[in-house]
Amino acid sequence: MLWRLLQDALLAEGGGLTGPEEVIVYRHRSDVRGGWDPGEAATVEDVSRRYTVALPTARVDRLRALLRRVGNSFDQRAMHLEVGGFAELLTVQEEDGWLEIG
Repeated sequence: MLWRLLQDALLAEGGGLTGPEEVIVYRHRSDVRGGWDPGEAATVEDVSRRYTVALPTARVDRLRALLRRVGNSFDQRAMHLEVGGFAELLTVQEEDGWLEIG
């Protein structure tokens, strides 16, 4: 259910595929294995999904806000975002909100 909400939110935030500027959203076939150090005894390993979203530059801040809501919904502390080849880690906080059913 959450994965579908994520996909729907990406399409909605990007304006769907209707334009005037085309927005492209697709999921990569391979999952991404990773891990993070929560500052405790052991690294937490998990598997993530990777999406590519091509959208106008003016919508990147809205995408950042969406990813923070996604992070809360998936119980993540941070979300990875790459814009123009530069990586960002977006800190997720409760006040960022959650994904909502349309």
